[in-house]
Amino acid sequence: MVSHRRQEAKAAVALLRGALTPSDAALDGKRSALLGCVERLIRLIEQETIALRGREAIDFDEFNARKAHALLEFSRAWRAFGAPASAPSVESALTRLRARLAENAELLNDRLRAMREIAGIMIYTIEMAESDGTYTMRVKPNR
Repeated sequence: MVSHRRQEAKAAVALLRGALTPSDAALDGKRSALLGCVERLIRLIEQETIALRGREAIDFDEFNARKAHALLEFSRAWRAFGAPASAPSVESALTRLRARLAENAELLNDRLRAMREIAGIMIYTIEMAESDGTYTMRVKPNR
């Protein structure tokens, strides 16, 4: 009975070895590396999105440096992977990444619009404080 199980195990290993060629194994490793990069990008974008939603103080220099590094890592993994036509796991991960990026971009745009509006109000206030109104045109804040 033990020898029969051992023979079955050897047969299964041989079958697996025949089913997975070295090129398939390399492609699987590249796919795993690419998926890992995408997951790290998703987590990073989610961290920034949570901070934006929570209206927390954000170190944009740090986030930008981390995103630049993650993008470099992703582009290298993408080139190595070669983007084969049929990779549903990769397509699914990229779809999730696109959704997170769209949400993040919307929140960043909201923050930028608010900053521009605040800057416009500040400029208007400073101009009005420095002027008696005789020689300056009345400037309205950008909205």
